[in-house]
Amino acid sequence: MSSVWTKARKNTPEIDCGLCGFTTCGSFARSVIVGSSEIESCPILQLQQYAEQRTSLETVAKEAKSTDKPAPDQPEGGVLLSKPCMDAPELLMAEMRIFNGVNPGDSMKYGVLDPAILCWLLDCVSSRYQDMKCSKDLAYAWGDMEETKVHILRDGRVRMRRARGAEHALESFKIIERTVLGSSICNCCGNDLFTVLSGFVQPRAQKHTILEAGSTLSLNQDQIDWTPQKESPRSDSVMKMTDLVDELYLELITQVDLLISRDSPLESIPDIRLKICSINSLMIDSMTEGNDVVFLRGLALAFFIDSAMTGLNSLNELLLEGRIDHTRLVELLKVAKETSHHNQSIDSIDESEILPFAHSSRVERAIKLYDDWKKN
Repeated sequence: MSSVWTKARKNTPEIDCGLCGFTTCGSFARSVIVGSSEIESCPILQLQQYAEQRTSLETVAKEAKSTDKPAPDQPEGGVLLSKPCMDAPELLMAEMRIFNGVNPGDSMKYGVLDPAILCWLLDCVSSRYQDMKCSKDLAYAWGDMEETKVHILRDGRVRMRRARGAEHALESFKIIERTVLGSSICNCCGNDLFTVLSGFVQPRAQKHTILEAGSTLSLNQDQIDWTPQKESPRSDSVMKMTDLVDELYLELITQVDLLISRDSPLESIPDIRLKICSINSLMIDSMTEGNDVVFLRGLALAFFIDSAMTGLNSLNELLLEGRIDHTRLVELLKVAKETSHHNQSIDSIDESEILPFAHSSRVERAIKLYDDWKKN
C-alpha cells in the first residue's frame, strides 16, 4: 500500500527541475505534505496539462494526518534481530536498520529513504545483486545478493533471508547501506543527502540530522566541503571518481553544444549510466572507507548531471514534436551554459515555454554544480 509520501510524489511533475525551490520533486512533495510549502510554488503544476496531478496532490495534502512519529531504537551496528531459517537452521534471517541520524525517541516526520533516489542508486548494483527490482511507487526494493534474499523498505529496514551467519549478514548489510545512503532524508528539512552535500542547502547553516547518518559507517563532516582541488584525500580511487565526474560533465556539454549547433533534433542522447555505475562501485569498495563523504559528493554531482542529460533528452523531444523552435532552444541552452537562469523571473515566461525553461534549468544546475566543484 502506497504511503502518503509516495502518493504525493506521484502527483508531482517528477522532473526535478528545481523551479519550486527544491532540488527534487520528492523534496517538494514532502514539504507540501508537512505544510511548509504551497502547491502553487511549482510552476509546472499550474499548467493545464498537469491539472489532474495538481488536484490529486491537493487531495493527498488535505487528507494527510500528522506524519511525526518517534524515531525507532537503533541497536549498535543497525542489527535489530536475527534467527535461524526454519527450513535451514544453518542459515539466518536478519533485519537491520539504516540510520538517518534521528536519535531514538526524537520526532521523525519524513521517513528514511527517498524511493526515487533509492531506485536510481540500485539501478547500478547488478554486479553484486541478482534480479534486483526497485519500485518508486511501492517505495520498496527486493532481489538476491548471492544466495541471500534482500528486501529494502523506505523506512530504512533491510530484511535478509538465508544469510550465511551473523558475520555474513552484517557484511552484506554494510554493502547495502553504503549503496543506498545517498537516498536518505534529512529530518530537519526533508532534503535528501545528495542535496545537502551538493550545497543546495547550507550544510553548516543548521543541524542537518542526515550528516549523522549511517549504522555501519560514519560520515566525516570535515569532508563536507571537499572538492578535487583539495590536497587530500588523493587516493587512486578518489582520482578515478573525479575523472569519471569529469567525463560525465564533458558528455553533457558535448550534447548541449550539439543541440545548439544543429538546426534539427539529435537522433539520440547518449546513456551515461555506465560511468555513473562505476562511481557507485567505487563508493561501496572497502578501499574507500573513511572517504565516504568524498564519494557521496561525487555521486551526488553525477546524479544531477544525469538529471541534466534527461532534461536535454526532453528538450530534444520537444523540438522533435514542434513544441519549441530551435532558435528559442538555443537561447535557453546558452543562458544555461552561462548559469544565468536565476536572473529571469518565472512569472515573465510564457506558459508555453515553462516546460522548456524547466528542462534547461536542470542543465544549468548541473553546470553550476560542476563549476563550484572545480573552482573551490
